[in-house]
Amino acid sequence: MKLYAYGDSWTEGQGCDSEKEELIKDRLVLQDFRNNYSWPNYLSSLLKCNFENKGFSGRANNLIFNDVISDLRNGNIHKNDLVVIAWSSSLRDYVHFLPKGEWISWSSDELKFLPHKFLESYKFGDEKYNTFLERYKGFFLQNMFNQNYYNIINQNYIVFLQKILETYEVNYLMCDAFDLMVQTPNQSDDITNLINKRTYWEFSNKTLKDFLIKTEDNVWEIIKSNDSGISKHPNKLGYELISKELYRYIIENNIIN
Repeated sequence: MKLYAYGDSWTEGQGCDSEKEELIKDRLVLQDFRNNYSWPNYLSSLLKCNFENKGFSGRANNLIFNDVISDLRNGNIHKNDLVVIAWSSSLRDYVHFLPKGEWISWSSDELKFLPHKFLESYKFGDEKYNTFLERYKGFFLQNMFNQNYYNIINQNYIVFLQKILETYEVNYLMCDAFDLMVQTPNQSDDITNLINKRTYWEFSNKTLKDFLIKTEDNVWEIIKSNDSGISKHPNKLGYELISKELYRYIIENNIIN
C-alpha cells in the first residue's frame, strides 16, 4: 500500500518552519523541505508505508479533482493504495461568470474580512475597465454571490471521486482543510445522501483548522507582524497532530481494506 495525498498548502506543508522557508528560494527545494514536515509524511510513518505528496500551495479544488483522476487513469495509483484528499477553499475555483476565469478569494474568511483583495484584483491597464470591474465585484458580492453555487459543484466533485475510487478499488479518505466544502445546501440541491460519510472526516461539520483551534498547543506558523493571520498555516506540530487525528479516524473506521 502507498499513500497519495492531494490538496493545497495545508497538504504541501507550508508554514512548517516559516523562518527557514523564507530562506529557500528554489521552489522544488522548498517543496521538498515542506513535504518533510507535512501531515502526509507523518501519516505515512504511522501507517508504515511509502507516500507521495501531491499537495501544492494555492491549489484549487478543480485542479485537485483532476489531479486524482489523472493519476488513476495513468495507472499511478493502484488497487488497495490509500488516497487522502484535503480539499481547499471552493472560492479558489475559476468561475465562468467573471472575465478571464477569475476566482473569488483564497478563503471564505479572507472574502469576509478582507474583501478588498477580491475587489482590487486583476488590473488590466484600462482605467475605465478597472474602475468598472472593481465596482461590479462589489455589486456582485452584495447582490449575487451564492454559496449554494459551490455546494452544487462540490457535491459533484465528492460523489464522482468517491465512485471512481471505489471502481478502482482504492482506499480513500476526504477532509476539509480550512473551508467547509458543503454548507447547508438548498433542499432542492441537496444530494449529500449520495456521499459516503464514513470515508469523509467530519463531513460538513468541521475542518482541520477547526480541529487545531481546539488544541492548546502552539500549532501555528510564525507570521510577519503585517500579516492578517487569516490564511495562517499549521507548523510542524500542527501537521503532526493532523496526521494523528487522520490516523485515528482511518483505523477506527476501517478505511484501509
